[in-house]
Amino acid sequence: MERKSIVLYDGDCYLCRQTKQTIKLLDWFGSFRWLSLQEYEKRQSVTSKQREAIRGEIHLVKPDGKISTGYQAVRFMLARCPLTAPLGILMYLPYAEVIGDPLYRLIAKNRYRIFKNKCTNGVCKLPQ
Repeated sequence: MERKSIVLYDGDCYLCRQTKQTIKLLDWFGSFRWLSLQEYEKRQSVTSKQREAIRGEIHLVKPDGKISTGYQAVRFMLARCPLTAPLGILMYLPYAEVIGDPLYRLIAKNRYRIFKNKCTNGVCKLPQ
């Protein structure tokens, strides 16, 4: 039985794709299986509320079925990659979330504006 966490991300988002590419390189143990929202929609029935939630922040489904999102998902992944484990562990310290969570949300909310010059063919235009 596969014991990988599944990472759901917005495949139309440059930052999300870069995050996937970087974590895949650092994931020496193959702990994560990546699935874009667009691929996920082909396999599963997704409500508009679920679609917006996944577009809004990365989702990580752990092997036990528990779901982490946003900052919590990122720190979980970083803590399990050998090269980023120290940073990931620091992100679990008390009060780290007080800074980390709002910072994650700020970047996630503005990622299309921040990375608009990285878009080609309108791929990462603001979702409607």
